[in-house]
Amino acid sequence: MMLPEIASCLHGPVHWFSQQMLDYYLTGQVPTGEFLRWFHMPNSDYLSISECISHRLDPDYDPTKWTPGIFDGYLPRCPPTTPGCLT
Repeated sequence: MMLPEIASCLHGPVHWFSQQMLDYYLTGQVPTGEFLRWFHMPNSDYLSISECISHRLDPDYDPTKWTPGIFDGYLPRCPPTTPGCLT
C-alpha cells in the first residue's frame, strides 16, 4: 500500500519489517508513536523516513518539536475505538 503523500519520503524499497510496520500504520493498526518506535529498527537510517511519513500523515506530529509521551500514549492516528488497533 502506498500513498502519494509519502512517496517522496521513501527512496526505494525498505526492509521487510519496516514495510510491515508501514502497512500497519497506513491501515491505522498502530499509532504514530508505535510507528516511530519500530519502523527504523532494522536500519537506523530509516529514522528520517519515519519522521517524514509521520509528519505527512499525522497533522498533530511535528518532527521539529519534542512531544512528551509520544511513545507512551500518543494515539492521534489510531483511536482506541478503532477495530484491530494495537494500543
